[in-house]
Amino acid sequence: MHRVLTSAVCVLFFAIPARAQLLRCIEDSPERHGQPGCSVLADKPIPSPPPHAAMWHIDEFSSLAEAKQAEGPNSVAFEAFGSAWLYTIESDTSNHHGGKHRATVGPLPLRQATPYSIQVLVAYFQPGNFSIVHTHSGPEAWWVLEGEQCLETTKAGIRKHAGEGAIVDEGETMRMVGIGTGPRRSLVLVLHDSNRPPATVVDNPPPLKSCQ
Repeated sequence: MHRVLTSAVCVLFFAIPARAQLLRCIEDSPERHGQPGCSVLADKPIPSPPPHAAMWHIDEFSSLAEAKQAEGPNSVAFEAFGSAWLYTIESDTSNHHGGKHRATVGPLPLRQATPYSIQVLVAYFQPGNFSIVHTHSGPEAWWVLEGEQCLETTKAGIRKHAGEGAIVDEGETMRMVGIGTGPRRSLVLVLHDSNRPPATVVDNPPPLKSCQ
């Protein structure tokens, strides 16, 4: 059985040491105040279909004002982890929009003739924190700034370290796990169907593959 999450809530996770704590991926999560959490920072419709061979392009700026000045119809500017960032969905990744190029993740597996929205999330996990099992109505992608993570799916466990990115297809059942010895901080993109909720909780999930 699947349970739909609203557009403002994407992923739930909780810490297992000592006393279990349930946290929600919301606009003003504990991550915004330096604590483990997952924050939804924006959810912006793309006005036209994403380009062929669409890539997630990540640029870093010295100020939010500079990032916002570079923002276009297929991009979103925001602040996280002490920097200003610009997410852009594009096929040409040679233009850094006046910022510092940090990563390109893709190509993103998209459906033709589907309206998409860019949902911007950032996450801070400690080892042992994990999300509930869920799916998305479009591809989800990560780029890890610090630490290590394991994405458990029905097909494989996907382990990524700082400086690495990953993509999971629309509809894949998954759970994110903080692993390693220190905090995990990551930039997250959900390029979801604009006519559907970004995420759905899976109440009775199938077995998932770990990173062990």
